[in-house]
Formats: sequence, structure tokens, C-alpha cells
Amino acid sequence: MRSTRRRSPKPSRRRGAPEAITQGDVARAARVAVSTVSRALTGDGRISRATRRRVERAAHRLGYAPNALARGLAGGGADVVAVVIPRTAEYTFTSPFHLAALKGISRVLQEASHLMLLSFLEERDFVALHRSGLCRGVIVLMFRHGDRRITALGKHRVPAVLIPGDPSLPGVTSLTFDATAGTDAATRHLLALGHRRIGFIGGVPSSPLHRDRLAAFREALAAAGVAADPSLETETNFTAAEAYERALDLLQRDERPTALLCSNDVMAQAAHAAAQKLGLQVPTDLSIAGLAGLPGPRLAAPALATVIVDFEQVGATAATLLLKLIADRPREGTSMLLPVEFDPGGSTAPPLRERRARS
Repeated sequence: MRSTRRRSPKPSRRRGAPEAITQGDVARAARVAVSTVSRALTGDGRISRATRRRVERAAHRLGYAPNALARGLAGGGADVVAVVIPRTAEYTFTSPFHLAALKGISRVLQEASHLMLLSFLEERDFVALHRSGLCRGVIVLMFRHGDRRITALGKHRVPAVLIPGDPSLPGVTSLTFDATAGTDAATRHLLALGHRRIGFIGGVPSSPLHRDRLAAFREALAAAGVAADPSLETETNFTAAEAYERALDLLQRDERPTALLCSNDVMAQAAHAAAQKLGLQVPTDLSIAGLAGLPGPRLAAPALATVIVDFEQVGATAATLLLKLIADRPREGTSMLLPVEFDPGGSTAPPLRERRARS
């Protein structure tokens, strides 16, 4: 006799939206019961080693990441956005730029009643964060070139925003500030003062910001008819400690630079400390400029010449873009470039030889 019991309709999912991977999906892929998946992934001794490995392979292939927090949040109906930072927590919470960006992100998410999940693990699978149900979208703060996980975000249509952006990546929304224009303005300012030996203290080679700044620096030199000197270009991990060491090295050379360009104000202040250690006065003996500084008063004397970047607004704009991506699910990513402003401050002056020639 045919059963007359009606089947419960399956819950509908938004058309076109990437579906979160469940234990049921893993169970079907591994050809086991859902309860077996749960036990296998929690290390239950009743599950054989062969079965556990089969379940783990299926979970990895599908991008399923079991997480108690995700299950709890899903049950409560909370909306979560993940902010992934490929640096240590120690670095992040001592970086004024990261903190300002996080403040902007937090403000927008709070107004939208969303929660923010911070992840500092460099090996974290971005797609798995979303597919596990742990978050509805991802903001990657200060990503690195060559990171395959970024490409995977677009491939799997995960709502995501990159800071800084990379317009060449299909399907991933990019947000960045105009580091090229800022570096060009700072370099031309030093050139106009008469500097020709300008040291460049940059970041890590895989950083999009470092690449853009270094390219803009070299182009500004070439436009002024000044040959770039690779021996005056250095790299750091964006920390004050390394900037201090690089500045000491540059300033103790027989033909030291008359000016230093540093990737951000923290590094520029470290370069200033190095100059003081060597008995050099800023800007009398050495000009220093930063390529990223926060808005607001600069209390140190002399006021540092810098490129003003509103990192809080950068973070707020990224969060706003991500919430729109989550709601609209567009097929293509967008790219947004935020303007910057160069403030000459008081830490630059013509080099000594120029002043002597004029006197």
C-alpha cells in the first residue's frame, strides 16, 4: 500500500547564493551516516581509522569546517562577517592603521547588527570560513600577492572585499587608497626641494602597497631625470624595529641620502629616531616623509610630512561594500579607489648643499 504521509518540503535557499556545506553533504560524499560524520570529525574512538580518514577527505574536498561557534550562531540567527588579517595579533593590535580600519569596520557592522570575527591565522582557508557557516562574508585586510586563497574567493563566489584591492582578480571586490598618487606627490615634493639622493624604506615585496609605492617612486624620479639607485631602496616587514635598522644602515654610508621616504608614519618615526642617534637634525640635516599617516594633529615636532590616509573610512567603506555584496550577490567584483592627500608638514627642507649654494 502506498504511503499517504507527506514529505516535509526542503528549506528553500536563495537562488544563485553559494550554499554552506553541511554534515549531510559530507555524509553523502563519504557514503556514511550523518552521525558517523559528527563522530569521525570529533575523534570518537568508535569510528575506525579508515572511515575517519574517508570522512576527513570528503570534508576537506567540500570545504566543510566543523565549528561549534558556527552551529551556535546559526541556531541564533546571528549574522557574522569574518575579518582575516595575515599578520599576528600582536602586530595588528600595535598598528594604528589596522586598528583604525577595524574601528571603521566595527562601526558599520554594529549599526547593521552584525558580529565581527577576527582571524589572524595565515593558513586559514577563506572559502572554508564561509562554507562552514561561520560567516556570511570575508574582509581580507592587507593581503599578499600570490595568495591562492584570494583567487578561490572569486571562483567560489564568496562575498569578499580586499584591502588593499587587486582589480586584476575576477569576481573579488577590491578597495584601496591611491598609494600611487600619494607616493608621487611626496617624491615630487622632495625633488622640488632639491633632493636627489632619496632613500626608500619600503615593506615586504609581496605587499601590493609596497609594489605600488616603489613603482610610483621610481617613475617620479625618472620624470625628473633622476636615475633610480637600487642601493638606496630597502625592504622591511612594515615594523618600526626594521625601519630603524634600515635607516641606520642608509644614514651611516659615506654618501648618505639627504632624504628618506618611509612606507608609513610608524616607520618614518623610527627613521627619525635613527637620525637622532647619529646626531642628525630633521629637517636641517635630513628630510623625512611618510607615505601613510592617519588624519588628525601630529604632536611630534617637527610635524611629519606624510600622505594622509583615512584608514577608519577605508574600513567603514569595505564593510559597507561587503554588506551590499551579501545582500545582492553580484556575479562580478568591483574596484574602488579612495583619494589621499599629501601634507608637507615640517620635516622636510632643501638639502644642505642647496641652502649653502643659495646663501
